Amino acid sequence: MFRSSPQRLRMRQPNQHRLLTGCKILCFLGISYVLASCAVVSDLPEISDHEIQQEVKKQLELAERTIVERTQKLADLSWPLLVNNLEMCGNFVRHRTGLWMSRKSSILANLSWLPEDEQTIGKDPIVWGVAVDSPAAHAGIEAGDYILEIDSERTTSSANARRLLASSSKEFSGDRKEPIQLLIQRAGERQRIELMPVLACRSEISLAGGTRINAYATGKHIKIFNGIFTFVESDEELQYVIAHELAHNMSNHVVYARARGVVGVFVDLIALRWKVWTNGSVGQLSVHAFAKPYEVEADYLALYLMANAGIDSTGVENLWRRLASEDISSIGWILSHPSSPERFVQLQKTREEIEAKQRRNEKLLPERK
Repeated sequence: MFRSSPQRLRMRQPNQHRLLTGCKILCFLGISYVLASCAVVSDLPEISDHEIQQEVKKQLELAERTIVERTQKLADLSWPLLVNNLEMCGNFVRHRTGLWMSRKSSILANLSWLPEDEQTIGKDPIVWGVAVDSPAAHAGIEAGDYILEIDSERTTSSANARRLLASSSKEFSGDRKEPIQLLIQRAGERQRIELMPVLACRSEISLAGGTRINAYATGKHIKIFNGIFTFVESDEELQYVIAHELAHNMSNHVVYARARGVVGVFVDLIALRWKVWTNGSVGQLSVHAFAKPYEVEADYLALYLMANAGIDSTGVENLWRRLASEDISSIGWILSHPSSPERFVQLQKTREEIEAKQRRNEKLLPERK
């Protein structure tokens, strides 16, 4: 047998002390957990999994109704902006029908907790919105219609239906003259409908999941978060938000920002080659450097887009005052966006410029350098 020397015993004592301390801490945490678990003393009524699932179903149905209602609102409010600004949009145009299809992608992230086979909201080719005074409305299409075929092509999903409709509409930029043929199903009955698209500004406009007070443009699409609907106080304020994002797209702001970001990333990589760690700061600064002027220009163009659509923009700048009350930091200096006071005053001055042109019966086109 081996005997421990006094030196070895002295070395073991600190380790034994630490082990004992650790055991005491674990015991304390365990006892605290048990006591906390017993803190609820009320005799709560029992609920079953079936009851929970029934409530889940009801809330999903309510969520779907809300999405459809807001999609219809987006269709109605954005349509005048899209069809009455062809001169301002220039080449940034395409043929449109005024039909808003269901869209699973806009809410997919919020349904990730559901099994795949239960994520049905927005999956089928169902009409969620029909813009007032659009070709789809004139043809008699209604929200809730199930699109079975587009130009004799069978639809398989909402995404597939949107692609087919976009492809057929694109043909009108060429030689196509005959209307788009739709086969729909409504209340169990099938109907054939003809659609003649009209030229409008580009940009797919749809609802984005989440309650943030936000909207963004991607260059081709516009996403409006749910939080915007609860924050705006009038249809005109929501139309201003849509017009602002449309201005970003038609002015290629997103494209230019991405291009500068690529250059910035290239500089970051060169610096890394010379063993200088920038943490991607050059790329980030390249994107943000012109973000503020782009925001100012989008605000300016948005009021012109509204004016050409016959939308009264009076008071839409109050949106920025309210936003400042929600987030006091927006009152001060911001790197990538104008401050709320800046935007408020700029919008007022832009409206005065537009009103002066209206009094002189001039075309409502923005001033260019």
